[in-house]
Amino acid sequence: MAERVAKTYSRALFEVGLENNNLDVFMEELKVVRDMFREYPDFYEILISPKINTEEKKKIVDEVFKGKATNEINNFMKILLDKRRVKDLYSIVEQFENLIYEHKGIVKATAITTVLLGKDEKDSLTKKLESITGKEVELINEIDKSVLGGVLIKLGDQVIDGTLKGKLNNLQISLKEIIV
Repeated sequence: MAERVAKTYSRALFEVGLENNNLDVFMEELKVVRDMFREYPDFYEILISPKINTEEKKKIVDEVFKGKATNEINNFMKILLDKRRVKDLYSIVEQFENLIYEHKGIVKATAITTVLLGKDEKDSLTKKLESITGKEVELINEIDKSVLGGVLIKLGDQVIDGTLKGKLNNLQISLKEIIV
């Protein structure tokens, strides 16, 4: 249900942004709002609290975002307040970003490694992924010491496991099959 809600709201905002050629501006502003919620959890709690009436919350949003956000994002926040959907903002931002990437033909990929990839390694991996997908790839590198070595790539819904941990797990499964 929450995912469907996020898709509905993000799609509506996407259509407005596309019509006004403001997609990138909207994305940046949504990220600012999301980051503000993370940095100031009390602010987030005020906006989701049932104890504070919606009109008061709208005044707070006007004061906080006045001059910092477009009218569309300000109004979007008010719609979320009216519909009691502020709690879905994180998912909405994620869905909105996915729509923008899809519109621009960009695929998000995450490379999980034990150490940060160097620029040359990252560029090389990006080029390989672009040749596989036929699309532009935005590669994010995350660190996870538990992979032991190699790289785990998350490309959309696809996972490519080239980690030492993954290979050891596959070897363990193979050995269990031989022993049984």
